[in-house]
Amino acid sequence: MKIHRTLEKPVWRSLAQRPGFAHLSIPSIETTNGFFEFIVAHGLASPTAGDIGNWLGDCPEPERTLRIDHLQEVFAVCQPSFLEAIREARRFAPSKPPSNTDFKAAHPVSFEPRKNRSCVLRPLYETQDWDPIAPPTRRPPRKRSVSIPPWDLPSNYQTELRRAADGLPGQDPGMQVPARSMVLRMREKLCQYAWSVAQHNLDAELSLPGIDAYLADLKARLLPRPEGLRWASMLATADALLLFARYAGAQPEITRHLGDYRRDYEVRESGQRALKFFALARTGNSTDRILDMAEALLAAVDAEERPRKRHQMRNGAAILSIFANAPLRNASAQLAFGESLFWKHDEWVIRSEIQKTHARRPEPFDFPLHPEAGRFVDALVLGDASPAMLPTLREKLIRDRRQLFVLPDGHPAAATYIPRVFQALTGNSFTTLRVMLYSDAIAHHGADGIELAKPAAHHSSTEIVKSHYIAEQVAEIHANNIRNRRSRRLAKMHSEKHRDLIVALEISSETKPR
Repeated sequence: MKIHRTLEKPVWRSLAQRPGFAHLSIPSIETTNGFFEFIVAHGLASPTAGDIGNWLGDCPEPERTLRIDHLQEVFAVCQPSFLEAIREARRFAPSKPPSNTDFKAAHPVSFEPRKNRSCVLRPLYETQDWDPIAPPTRRPPRKRSVSIPPWDLPSNYQTELRRAADGLPGQDPGMQVPARSMVLRMREKLCQYAWSVAQHNLDAELSLPGIDAYLADLKARLLPRPEGLRWASMLATADALLLFARYAGAQPEITRHLGDYRRDYEVRESGQRALKFFALARTGNSTDRILDMAEALLAAVDAEERPRKRHQMRNGAAILSIFANAPLRNASAQLAFGESLFWKHDEWVIRSEIQKTHARRPEPFDFPLHPEAGRFVDALVLGDASPAMLPTLREKLIRDRRQLFVLPDGHPAAATYIPRVFQALTGNSFTTLRVMLYSDAIAHHGADGIELAKPAAHHSSTEIVKSHYIAEQVAEIHANNIRNRRSRRLAKMHSEKHRDLIVALEISSETKPR
């Protein structure tokens, strides 16, 4: 468009009267005119720094800086009060993670989803061509100290691990092919086992003396920890070795020996399970309290001056609200627009596949978020943009399949981001959410609360819930509720009988001959 046609527009006619307008460059006027057209197209009455960012879109850095310079030049003359928003947009310029191979090599994660292309950070073992024996693509954050590298395992063990990672059936025809997360655990425990038995001059393959020595060494290493020995860690170790022994077709005495350890640790772990309920009781957190914290955090965003801090606060509030309503497991919490999070019938719907620990095949999970929780997703979608941009930004993020939680610089958050933020805000582990859900449901609704909470926690078995997610305190509440309901029912029955007796007496007195 020629500059004279631009200046003929009503908005420019008034601006052209401002002092200093004659010194503005033509490129600056044309760039600002494009911004004005964006504002009009989306009906933005009071544009924000976020709106500037959305207008800039994905343009490369040199062009981005040039456009902001053009805006600043024009608004310095025409509307100086808008310069603060321009400066904020300049400071908060999110960068997209590169998609080249160098970036993949530096970060052991996959940008390839199971079905379609997306930008979701996933654990390395979820990539299609994952090799559990291959050396890492970058230097590990910590050097191995109590384990050997996977490529130093016995060759037949390497073969079995690769077969399990590829989903091939094992030697035991009656067992399921383990999930990849379990293949990873099997590999790590075998590497620890091989290192430990080497200290006792034993062979790296599973044996009765080797199992005894390894589990004794592991117990000795765990005891000095600040939290002490957790039998759940011992149980997970015995479980992983037993799973591998069955898959690889180990000798029956090996599987029996590991099975004995597993049963022993399971009994001890069940006795120690009350610790997680104690941690929950210590903080005093409940689902309602978590939701109140989310509301308070989101309400405080508007008062925060720093864009990065506002972004972090919105992320934290959304983590509290979304997962208090849908307490997903760590492996399933990495939601992405258009892949596991959808906008359907004016509400956000989580539609994902839940990968449980021992199951090779994931299970479908379809859960509509309550509108009160959906507001927090919308807050992440909107960012610092004007509310009028919400429908457009929803469509864009779903089309781009962007990860729900991203860092302030635009990079996808790591898989550990959600549990870390949740624990930092609440003082409780992310895995206590399901315990919290059932505790609150039973406290509010009695035994019926279990059935009400099961869909959100993606549970089908009530026995699993009772054995893992209901504390003794909750059972006591449940018993008290039953007793209270029985007392009320008996009182009502007595009252009705008493009233019936009075009525009967009155009728009798009226009909009785005097």
